[in-house]
Amino acid sequence: MTDYNRLRALLKEAGMDAKWSGMFVKKLADDEIAFHVSDEQKQWALSRGFYPGRIELYGLNEENYRDYLPDFGYFMIHPINHHFRIWVNDKLTLKYVLNSNGCADTMPRYFLYVENNGNYTYLMDAPKDIAQNKDFIFNLLVREGTLAAKPNSGTSGGRGFMKLEYRNGQIYENNKPIDRASFDAAVEQMRNYIVTEYAYQHDALSEIWPSSECTLRVIMFKQPPATPFKKSEWKCSVSYARFGTKISGGASNLSSGGIGIGFDFETGKYNDFGIRYRKFCADGQWKCYEHPDTHVVWKDSGLPNWTAVKEKILHICDHVGSLDYLGFDVIITPDGLKLCEINTHPASDYEQVMCGPILKKDGAKEFFDSKGMNNIALDDFFKMYMLSQVDD
Repeated sequence: MTDYNRLRALLKEAGMDAKWSGMFVKKLADDEIAFHVSDEQKQWALSRGFYPGRIELYGLNEENYRDYLPDFGYFMIHPINHHFRIWVNDKLTLKYVLNSNGCADTMPRYFLYVENNGNYTYLMDAPKDIAQNKDFIFNLLVREGTLAAKPNSGTSGGRGFMKLEYRNGQIYENNKPIDRASFDAAVEQMRNYIVTEYAYQHDALSEIWPSSECTLRVIMFKQPPATPFKKSEWKCSVSYARFGTKISGGASNLSSGGIGIGFDFETGKYNDFGIRYRKFCADGQWKCYEHPDTHVVWKDSGLPNWTAVKEKILHICDHVGSLDYLGFDVIITPDGLKLCEINTHPASDYEQVMCGPILKKDGAKEFFDSKGMNNIALDDFFKMYMLSQVDD
């Protein structure tokens, strides 16, 4: 039996970031529940820096494991970006950073920031003719019809992302009708929240899942330059589309039960299959070839307006070029794209099923080695795991 608190302490002693060590241990615990392996397989995987379930998930073996980004190594090199990661660490700062150089149209309109103490800060796109009082958000909602309210960073201990709507005199929160008292209670809980324009997806994406917006996850890395004076080239290691489901309550993220479909970064063409986290699959089959609720098959189709969207992503990479590693969350809209956020150390586990082994991508191994991956003793994971075992 694993003493996860003991394991977390050992990971921190080895140099893993305190917050990330908690996330790492939680993922290991989830892996041990979802996948069952022999003691021999467990030792093999842990000694190579992987959660044991990766043997089944990736099809890991002695011939191919070096092509996959190892869990232990990926967490140990956090943070990948240097101090300029503050540019994208929260959504409000990102709004200001992208407000120039042809990037401003990639961000939704920002109306309001609710401070940690509950005070309102009216932002650059707040209408001047709506009274700035306790009813501001409601009156803004009546005018706009739909708003997005979300934590500026992290979860902020609140209700998470909220899609707020006002139609025919009825208020909706995440597609469910609520009364005015419930709306006011939701507003009261907002702390470190931003209220923005709601970005609607392109109609072609609604054909797969219409009840919530598809968000793309695109991870870009900057190739180390040949000389200090040469402009670096940006490359893609991961690209997939996330769609909501009935199980996820409409949310597109995989951790809530959504599905992910990999796509080719150059062409925007979907891969043949998608995936769901195994814990959401009653039959244990985590690969899918059609949407589980709408039964739409995406094989041989692809993302709308992809060429223009790809060019804009590359332009943003150049705009924040002091950073090296960016995980974009993007909504393709009818006339372009809207950026939800940029992560500086996004997940890279199921992503390697949808998009292929990361270290096999052109330039990826060199990039991660430049960040210290080749200096990580991967077998330390197994040693710490064994030191964390206790009697039942």
